Amino acid sequence: MAEEQPSKEPTPQVVTAAQKQSSPVKFIFTIVLILVLVVLIVYGVAWAGSDAGGLKLAELRVAADKYNPFTFYGEQLKKASEVGSVWQTESSTAEEKIGVKFDDFTIIGNKIVPAGSTLAFKYKFDVGEGVQELPLKLECSVKDEDVETSDSIEKLSIIPPEPKVSTDNPLSYSNIVCQMKTKKELSEEKELDVQGKVSFKHENQRGSLRVYFTDDTINMGEDFFDKYGIDEDLPIRSIYNQEPVELGLGVSDENIQPIIIGENYFPAVGISLRNRWDGKVTKITSMSLSLPKEISINKEDSPASTLCPFGETTSSTGEYKSYSADIAMLNQLPAFGKGIGTKEPLETSVRFFCWLKIDDAILGGSPYQQDQYSVSVSYDYEFQAKTVPVKIKPMQTTETTTTTETTEEETTQKSYSCLEKETQNYVCLSECDTTRCEGTCGEYDSLSDCQADVIE
Repeated sequence: MAEEQPSKEPTPQVVTAAQKQSSPVKFIFTIVLILVLVVLIVYGVAWAGSDAGGLKLAELRVAADKYNPFTFYGEQLKKASEVGSVWQTESSTAEEKIGVKFDDFTIIGNKIVPAGSTLAFKYKFDVGEGVQELPLKLECSVKDEDVETSDSIEKLSIIPPEPKVSTDNPLSYSNIVCQMKTKKELSEEKELDVQGKVSFKHENQRGSLRVYFTDDTINMGEDFFDKYGIDEDLPIRSIYNQEPVELGLGVSDENIQPIIIGENYFPAVGISLRNRWDGKVTKITSMSLSLPKEISINKEDSPASTLCPFGETTSSTGEYKSYSADIAMLNQLPAFGKGIGTKEPLETSVRFFCWLKIDDAILGGSPYQQDQYSVSVSYDYEFQAKTVPVKIKPMQTTETTTTTETTEEETTQKSYSCLEKETQNYVCLSECDTTRCEGTCGEYDSLSDCQADVIE
């Protein structure tokens, strides 16, 4: 008979009196801790929503921005790849272009020509409203395949050399050409890229922003405008008038109005320049900011990373005072806009941000005041280059017999290609007749050279 195995029973757990007493204590402690946390959370939310709490949080936020090397400006650039979510503009209803647009660069005639021919390339422009005697800087260059310059060109000129464009004078911009004469002594076929560039100076583009000031710390944001019956579409923005650059203005990193006048509030002004045309700003030549006389730039409290270019007051007239940007700082800014073929992509915009000091006298005893900030900027604007490919073929040399004798005068007599005003066709003339021809004439060494290049 098999020996009976002893049964395995669980070992009894011994619970001491102290452990019995600690169980309800732990439970009660947990309940109390949860209640305390709930009270603290409710209190914290209420405090953050109160005026005192909001002021303190704003103060801590600004202090952190002021002394942190990774400040607001750097974060703003990361958050906004374009002009930013705060300093945008409203487009004007007129939708008129301000300035001159470089529409096209085209060859007059064939893209395949014999060596020794004269080529002409036309600049085409779209001129907006209000342009008066605007000087254009034109460039015309030739690239021989992978070589930056070509030895196939004998002479190159821009006609007229220094054009000034006006809206009410189409002739000032309708016949601007780059003319080049190719060399006759060409041993092999050449493929050339002819490139046209246009740039101009845009002077004193202005932008302004309506700004409201108050010491009403209870009614902020939309509540303020509702309380005082002010009809505004929020956020308030500056107006964009179709210029090459969109000029944005704002009152803070969140662009919330009104501006609260008080010890624990931190007013600011933000400026953004965003490229809007098919080109780039190569240089900001000047910039000035106009503020109400009760407001001044808080330069010492504006961190370098916020890029505040304004210094001391440069002028004061009546109710406003003006600040000019430091030219040395502007000169250090890189080009921004569009750039095909550049080694690194360009930024589309540049931004500036300055803290302000506001005297509460700006209210003049009223619950609120309305005023404005305005900025004026001048810059050099360059369009993207436009390229036309052409092919130059060497002259074919063949031995021929002729019974016709030519005089020395006939072989050396010059000829001129002329675009006739009436027919709008090219013809060859013995002289450039200004009454018959439209624009400039191309010059050739002989009649045969001219006829070989005339376009029907």
